Amino acid sequence: MKTIKAIKMKVTPITQRLLVPVLVVFLGFSSCKKDIRDVEWNNTGVSNNNGTSVGLTEDEKLRQINISIPAQIVKTAVDGSTLKLVYTEDLSALLDPKGYDLSYSIRLNEDFSASALNGLQYTTPGPNGTYTTGWHGNDLKVLSEVTKTDAVVNGKTMVKLHLLRTFTFTKQFASAQEAVNQQNTLLNTKTDAVKFTSYVVFGKDYPASTATAALVYTK
Repeated sequence: MKTIKAIKMKVTPITQRLLVPVLVVFLGFSSCKKDIRDVEWNNTGVSNNNGTSVGLTEDEKLRQINISIPAQIVKTAVDGSTLKLVYTEDLSALLDPKGYDLSYSIRLNEDFSASALNGLQYTTPGPNGTYTTGWHGNDLKVLSEVTKTDAVVNGKTMVKLHLLRTFTFTKQFASAQEAVNQQNTLLNTKTDAVKFTSYVVFGKDYPASTATAALVYTK
């Protein structure tokens, strides 16, 4: 097997002048790669760090929703052999005022599949002290738990929709001790999350925005 020797290049004033433009081009490509890596992707297009959407039509950009979500709190309690998990849904959605007006509805869907809440029976508060089992509204334009205000973002006035409501999930165990054991397990769980998908409906379903928030279990 032949040994490959390293090639040494003597740097002269001429080679220095030739290397400069090559380095400039290389650094330029490196910068472009960094910009691409910093881009935040969602399932409908690309949003850069300035919040400007690309990959969408102007009509779609007008109706794009920016979801802001803090960590979501789930308060745990044991009642006999029943484990109660009271989840407080707390999030905000920003939308262009014109896009808001040109919307029939603004849908919000939750995905609990990456959490212990998945598949559990739940109730939500209804009007006049009533409760609904296994169903909840998902139109941010008509939900009574939504507060609509104006918010200024980068000098532009946006519609801000703030949703605050609770879900009470329950799980029955064979004994109170089993319920307590599950409660303690959840209190030490750090990986559960809920995924949100929101989109405008106006003659069609517009591209959705997605966001994921951690679930924090407390007593």
